[in-house]
Amino acid sequence: MSAMLPCLILAGGLGTRLRPVLGDAMPKALASIDGEPFLCWMLRGLMQQGVTDVVLSLGYGSGPIKELVTSRDFGLAISVIEEDEPLGTGGAIVHAMKAHGAPDMIVMNGDTLSNLDLRSLSAFYRATRPDLVVAAAQVDDASRYGTLDFDAASRRLSAFREKRPGQGYINAGTYVVNARTLLGFDLPAKFSFEEDFLGEQVAALDIRVFPEVTEFIDIGVPADYARAQTVIPLMLETGTSEA
Repeated sequence: MSAMLPCLILAGGLGTRLRPVLGDAMPKALASIDGEPFLCWMLRGLMQQGVTDVVLSLGYGSGPIKELVTSRDFGLAISVIEEDEPLGTGGAIVHAMKAHGAPDMIVMNGDTLSNLDLRSLSAFYRATRPDLVVAAAQVDDASRYGTLDFDAASRRLSAFREKRPGQGYINAGTYVVNARTLLGFDLPAKFSFEEDFLGEQVAALDIRVFPEVTEFIDIGVPADYARAQTVIPLMLETGTSEA
C-alpha cells in the first residue's frame, strides 16, 4: 500500500461571513461543531483515513489554533506554517509548499468537509500524474458555485464556468498539487488559487477532475454552519469523511 500524501490545510481564513455567529475574535477553524472545534473534526477524519503528515497554514487567529493542536493528541504529525500577512489561498499554498518541501501535497480548505476517499484520490493522482487534481461534487443547484467542465473518459478539465443555476459538478475544495509545477510559475506573493491560478491556467496545465464527492459541506455561511452541527457528526460516524 502506497504512503499517503501529506495534507495541507488552509486554516488562515478570517471567517468574515460567520462573524454574526462567531463574533470577531474566533478564527473560522475553531468554530464549534456539536461542541468541538471544526478543525478537530477535520483532523480526526484525516487520522481515520490513514493520513500521518498534516501541515496547517495559519494566519488570523494562529495563537489559539496552535494551542489547540499542541494540547491534544490527534495521532498525526502536525506542523504549522504561519503567514505574516494574508496571502490569499494561492499565496498560502506556495508559501507552505516552499517551507515543507514535499513534491506533492493534498491541499484542502479549512472550512470544508466531504466524504472524499483520500487514498482513492491519491491513487488517481499517481496513476495519471497530472499537474493537479480537483476533487468535485455533483450538486442539484450550482448557483452558489462555479461549475467544472471535463471529459468523462480522461477526466481532464476543459473549463471553469461562471455561477449558474441547475445541476453541475463543483469544486469541492480539495486538490492534489504537484509542487514543482506550481512553484515553476512566476506568481505574486498574494493571489487566489482558484481565481488567479486555476481559472487562468486551464489550457496550459493538465488538470484532472476526481468527481467522487457525494457529501459536501462548507461552513463558511451561517445557514450551512447551522446545518453542519448535525451533518458533520453523522459524516464522521460513518468513517468516510475526508477530514
